[in-house]
Amino acid sequence: MTQETKLGVFVLVSLAALAVSIILLGDFQFRSTYTLNILFNDIAGLPAKAKVKIAGVEVGAVKVITLDGTRARVKVWIREEVKIHIDAQADIAATGIIGSKYLELTLGSPGKPFLKDGDTIIGNDSVSLNKLAENVMKQLDKIAKAFEMPEGAAIGENLATTMSNLRKITDSLRSALAEQQDKLVNIVDNINNFTDDLAEITRDNKAEMKIAIKNISEVSGKLDRIMAKVENGEGTIGKLVSDKQMGNDLKETFSDLKETTKQAKQVMRRLNLIETQWDYTLRYDAKYDTRRHDVGLRIIPRPGKFYYVGGSNLGENTVYGPPDIEDINTFNLLVGRYFGPAQVYAGVIRSKGGLGAKFKPFWKWNPLSRLELTAEGYNFFRERPISRPKINVGARTQLSDSVSVGAQMEDLYYSTNLNVYMNLVFRDDDIAYILGLVGLARP
Repeated sequence: MTQETKLGVFVLVSLAALAVSIILLGDFQFRSTYTLNILFNDIAGLPAKAKVKIAGVEVGAVKVITLDGTRARVKVWIREEVKIHIDAQADIAATGIIGSKYLELTLGSPGKPFLKDGDTIIGNDSVSLNKLAENVMKQLDKIAKAFEMPEGAAIGENLATTMSNLRKITDSLRSALAEQQDKLVNIVDNINNFTDDLAEITRDNKAEMKIAIKNISEVSGKLDRIMAKVENGEGTIGKLVSDKQMGNDLKETFSDLKETTKQAKQVMRRLNLIETQWDYTLRYDAKYDTRRHDVGLRIIPRPGKFYYVGGSNLGENTVYGPPDIEDINTFNLLVGRYFGPAQVYAGVIRSKGGLGAKFKPFWKWNPLSRLELTAEGYNFFRERPISRPKINVGARTQLSDSVSVGAQMEDLYYSTNLNVYMNLVFRDDDIAYILGLVGLARP
């Protein structure tokens, strides 16, 4: 079999695998659908390609999210058999506190007309955890400032005065009961006479009444002891009334609550921002008739920055081509930044120091915006007789969110061999969640 025949077979197999991957992983629909536009003041972290559900049943997905003036326009596709009325409600929901977001729709009133393809409705605004935390912190600020004002210092004095008045009322009641003791004795005698007349009916309840009177006496004694402790500044209530530092203590307590709320806000931000992606590339070197595998994990801790760790040329420990052409089982460790349609990165490339860049020259025009140019250089101190770094340049196009294909010329200064490749990217929310929890340990 000639080199051309082998290359043709490989290209056919790659195209077949690519077609299957596009069908399985791409955003293609083989059923009739129609589109709706939903306007939100805040989409609250709704991801691209989020699911659309009605009563928990998936009926569509988000196609694209754009900015319409000061509001977010979410364009979704809906299965044609699902009919939605013009008064339908749209909300952004989540599967849990830190779960993935999705779009929840209602069907609307049966008597209303149906929405048509391209119609627009207004979505309901949701309150995010960050905004809720900010509102709580504002309220705590107001309470803390209230204790800093002269009126706050008077709260302790007002409580002390109130407890003193209660004590005086109790003393007055005790004195009045002592003065009316004779009348109480007569009342008790009358009750005894009454119970004698009804002895046959109330014989079983007489003992219970005596126990109740005894309990009332014990409760009165306990109240006297409690009031004595309050007057002496003992116990929690006594300290609250007599301690002059109460205002300062309450102020410190509210300050601690404010700091705790702030930390909780930071925790939720760390959990929601981290994104991780598995990256796999299958390359075919036409010059040396070799297949090579690259696998890595891309970590995006926040928008505009990423880390990449992985391996290149994975496989059997065999050297393909002349010496120093391509090392086997190398590793990559990179840090990079996004600048609009461009990204730059630097670190370890195939076990050698290097740097690279990617750029989308037609990012404003679809479908040309899918085209991306790539360039990287590494191994700048290569030994003689070559004595020049490895420079790779190429281009690739993105077929879907997960699949892209491309070609690049590798080692321009020496071998200049053509590589064609297919790249697959898979998002992994579980690893992102674990990394978010690990990040909580940071101060």
